[in-house]
Amino acid sequence: MARRSKAANASRWTILLAEDDPEYAQTTCSLLEREGHTVLWADNGIKALEILREQHIDLLLLDFYMPGMTGEETVLELRKFNDHTQVILQTGYASEQPPRALLKRLDIQGYHDKSDGPEKLLIWTDVGLKSAYTVQLLHKSRQGLRYILDATPELHKIQPLDDLLQGIILQIAGLLGSANSFLAIDPKSVQRSGEMQAEGFLVMVADETELAIHASTGRFAGYKHAADCLDEEELGVVSDTLQQQGIRVIENSTIVPLCVGEVVIGIVYLDRSVNLQRDIELLQVFANQAAVAIRNSQLYEMATLDPLTGVYVRRFFDQWLLRELRAAFRAKRPLSLLMVDLDKLKLINDTAGHLGGDRALSIMGKVLRQSLRDIDICGRFGGDEFAVLLREPGSEGGQIIAKRILQALEGKTVEGPQATLPVEASIGISVLMPHDFDLALLPRPIPASYFEDMVRILIDEADRALYKAKHRENGCCFEQGAAVQWAPFSNS
Repeated sequence: MARRSKAANASRWTILLAEDDPEYAQTTCSLLEREGHTVLWADNGIKALEILREQHIDLLLLDFYMPGMTGEETVLELRKFNDHTQVILQTGYASEQPPRALLKRLDIQGYHDKSDGPEKLLIWTDVGLKSAYTVQLLHKSRQGLRYILDATPELHKIQPLDDLLQGIILQIAGLLGSANSFLAIDPKSVQRSGEMQAEGFLVMVADETELAIHASTGRFAGYKHAADCLDEEELGVVSDTLQQQGIRVIENSTIVPLCVGEVVIGIVYLDRSVNLQRDIELLQVFANQAAVAIRNSQLYEMATLDPLTGVYVRRFFDQWLLRELRAAFRAKRPLSLLMVDLDKLKLINDTAGHLGGDRALSIMGKVLRQSLRDIDICGRFGGDEFAVLLREPGSEGGQIIAKRILQALEGKTVEGPQATLPVEASIGISVLMPHDFDLALLPRPIPASYFEDMVRILIDEADRALYKAKHRENGCCFEQGAAVQWAPFSNS
């Protein structure tokens, strides 16, 4: 059985003594305990290897001659599954093995002659533990860099900005094991530049002094502003960090600026001090990756999303529609297009002002986003007109989505100085049916103009259906047009 000994003031080091002489083992354990180490004892090599497989050991003090398995055999077996634990061989006879040849062959850190006494053993123990510290530091740094490399593809994939920011908080937790943290982003930067559960939050600068929280974990969850959970001194440090662009470590927190070039786009706030230089360097590497990912996400949203309604801009939607039309052609599956018109926008503008009209458009965009599936695409097609592309809609998918949109609009209103106006819509639906062409017989490549023409046909049919829906007397309704067939090929 292995015996475990602990010092009254245990150090962070754990030493395994593999020794078949109980008297020498007891004396050595007591000696090492007085140095503050935690000590395990095994009386043969097989038991020592069992312990080494089950738990972390910093240093192995290994008797050279033991019954059943020699020290040399034990080291050779150890290196098959563990190349980090440091080893000091011990022997009662200095002439048993040439020290230099043994050290080189077994890749061990020391060779102690028991007859040299306890002081020499302590020297060799210090040598082994210093070597263990260096090896573990390199291993942890390598693990941290590997973690960053593994996390980088997730950072740089196209995703909503808030999802990205929340993901950064969780990834920092995985990197450092931080307890509580938040990430602060300066939205003006877009204009300026073209082992514990994580807890923290993300903030964006609302004005010169206020940081608005966008992503949070742990005790910071639920807060809307940094001023709600940080005192004046902490807020001052955050402000200084935004200006100085360097990692700040104070008594109980660490603040990491997120920089793209000379522009600080935000900060990561951790509610623990990160003191190891290795961890600070890893934080800096990760922060550089995160900052670029945030900037790319910001620019992507600026280029693709309509800021008023939150749906895609016309140019992006047109590209996506053409892409999906090609995919539907290859897969021989249907595709549905909805043209959605916000009714009586001019009346809303005239009665509630153009800000009232903007509110109506914003409501329309929110309803559309909430009514669609994740795989569907919505774009602002014109001033008061929206387009919705349904991927794999099913036989009645367009009608189901249209009904859902109209139901979600019920009760939505815009307040004007003289009246309360309803937000209503009319919807036209066109469905592109699957074709029965033999793809092997079609021309290669199929001209781009063919798909562009089919896009126009699909939109025209949805517009015709929308026109009928708008001229119904009851209003706020939808109409489905005739099924659209793929245009024939001359050689098909």
